[in-house]
Amino acid sequence: MTHTHCSRQELTSHFTKIDQHSLHYLERKGSIANAPRVILLHGFPENAHAWEPLIQLLPAEYHIIAPDLPGYHKSAPLDDNKDYEVLALIHRLAAFVKRMSNDKPVTLIAHDWGGALAWPMAAFYPQLFNRLFILNAAHPSTFTLALKHSRAQRQKSQYIHTLAHPGAEAFLRNTDFSLLKDMLGEGLFSQQSGYAKRLLADWNDNETLSAMLNYYRQMPQTVPPVDASEEALSTLKIPTIRIALPTCVLWGRQDKAFDESVLEGLGNYVDDVAVHYHDTATHWIHREQPLWVANHIVNGLSGP
Repeated sequence: MTHTHCSRQELTSHFTKIDQHSLHYLERKGSIANAPRVILLHGFPENAHAWEPLIQLLPAEYHIIAPDLPGYHKSAPLDDNKDYEVLALIHRLAAFVKRMSNDKPVTLIAHDWGGALAWPMAAFYPQLFNRLFILNAAHPSTFTLALKHSRAQRQKSQYIHTLAHPGAEAFLRNTDFSLLKDMLGEGLFSQQSGYAKRLLADWNDNETLSAMLNYYRQMPQTVPPVDASEEALSTLKIPTIRIALPTCVLWGRQDKAFDESVLEGLGNYVDDVAVHYHDTATHWIHREQPLWVANHIVNGLSGP
């Protein structure tokens, strides 16, 4: 249980069942009746606590809900590998959003894998949401186009093969999770923060680690080799994921996982999109620049 500033409601820990599986979430109730509801979806290899620096900076009137993605941290692992396919995950998360929404559209804020699920969820369940904020997560259509046309993006995505490999659990454990620590920035672990300890406990739990890696293993298509032939690249299928919701993309430009080519052509799939760049932030913009992110969210939610 974590306490934020005394002037605000505390962040509390809860469980709900979605399709017979326990889903854990953090909640900070809003300070006003009918508070606007905001749902935050974290990415790999994190958990809901990744959002704490941002939650502390968001206005007290927001009613905030941050789940651990299915299989992560305190959310129960799923029965079948197929349950980790994108469509199955977004159906499950849409059921969670519906339950938490109080029958009103909610604001969805998502990073990394949370964003990879938020994009199609906003396309297939637009009635659940009023607005979408995406932090360093590529849209599935432009990501696939970038894999096809950008050698730089293929290069940056090669780590996915390591994570999707059947022996990934053993490899990560035997190397003291150095790949995951490097991804997140070694500084997080040298400080021995409570959050870093939580992450290590998750990764050391084999069932949780396998659940997290299954998101990569069930990706709709594999990442081509860096120097793939034109013939091989021509087999990549570009999904058509169209979004009509007002969308704000917040992007740390020092991202090691994404080349900025993933943002090209976004307007072809998202009718109403604004992109804001932070020049020095990395992929982990929600923890590095929480005030910058919070300001964009508040401006977006108080605008027309």
